[in-house]
Amino acid sequence: MEHFLGNQFIGGVFPLSVRVKVPPFRQRGEDVTLQCHFDLDAGELYSVQWYKDNEEFFRYKPRAEPQKHPFKDIAGVKVDVS
Repeated sequence: MEHFLGNQFIGGVFPLSVRVKVPPFRQRGEDVTLQCHFDLDAGELYSVQWYKDNEEFFRYKPRAEPQKHPFKDIAGVKVDVS
């Protein structure tokens, strides 16, 4: 399932086009891949953050070290950063 979040203005600086792909149904314990595709229109990406039940479980920040940062364990979420 692909969701188009549209063109967003972030801080009034540049338009951001975002598409998020999330599988509609999976069996418990089955692996899934969440995808976020974005077009910055010559802007710079600060971060992409993933949440479940209002708790952040993963963050990608291209200028940080490490770039990929999984957070605390959340029921039903296991992050494979590879």
